[in-house]
Amino acid sequence: MNVITCYQPQFTLHPAVASDRIVDFHYQHETRRSVLLNELAHCQAVLLDPEAFTLHIAGREPSETAIAVNTRLQKLNQASIDCVTLPGLSEELRLYALGVMLSTASNLSDDAGACERIASLPGSLARHAEQGALEKMFNDLPAIDALKQKLIRELGAMSFDWNRLPEHPRSATFSMQVSLLMLQDANSEAQMQQQLAQVWQAGRAESLAQAPWILTHYLVYRVYHDFFPTENASYQYLQLVSDYFQLKTLFSLWMMDGTPLTAQDMTALVSLFEQWRISDAQNQERDCQHELFAGNELLAAFSLIAG
Repeated sequence: MNVITCYQPQFTLHPAVASDRIVDFHYQHETRRSVLLNELAHCQAVLLDPEAFTLHIAGREPSETAIAVNTRLQKLNQASIDCVTLPGLSEELRLYALGVMLSTASNLSDDAGACERIASLPGSLARHAEQGALEKMFNDLPAIDALKQKLIRELGAMSFDWNRLPEHPRSATFSMQVSLLMLQDANSEAQMQQQLAQVWQAGRAESLAQAPWILTHYLVYRVYHDFFPTENASYQYLQLVSDYFQLKTLFSLWMMDGTPLTAQDMTALVSLFEQWRISDAQNQERDCQHELFAGNELLAAFSLIAG
């Protein structure tokens, strides 16, 4: 009998996760168990527990509805997980490493040795990080704020379910502040983008003090849950970086009036965002393309994490 591996992360065993809320993704080589983050309890199980991604491994029979994933994409997925968990780096640098890895992999010929070379890329990037070369390349990225300002503005038009916000004095004014983002002129957009960046820089350490792994866990979840990337890697990468940028924008807006951003507040905002992200509204309400980048998704994504 053919047996494949079933991966069950610790977060699927959390007491707040009911067994009927677990989703299984069946591939021809493995099964992955996961949850949706639009439920706050699931979001907390994934993002707040430092051991959330400890894997429990078992064997099981393959599903008749299994999705075929070629070996190259399997290697790219594992390399992506390795990139977003590179030790000692900020999430921005990890996302940059992920983009560099995808760009390098796209230039590899599809021969017998390509998969082995893909698997070795995170190790090479880790050595570059240790030598300071990765951070130097990241710091040399040009500061292009046009797409940042566009995505900040578009947050104001997104169909968020504001009832998902926690019972908090800040919740009463937050939805109005977000909706006002779409009414700014060009000068106001530039000022807002700079102010949000300053707020995040000043408040990031305190916000992440309780659970410094929250943002890393979110990136790992996205790569694991979505089996990132598929064939259209550069487009998916831009979508992932855009999501990360808009989440940071929501975090910064929450703190803009001086309100602290706790780990619980962050999970509530992630759950709010994830409910929007898995809805049909995403296709109509966000456009992370920009004429400035002429279809260069990699450059557009780098513009969102630079500066």
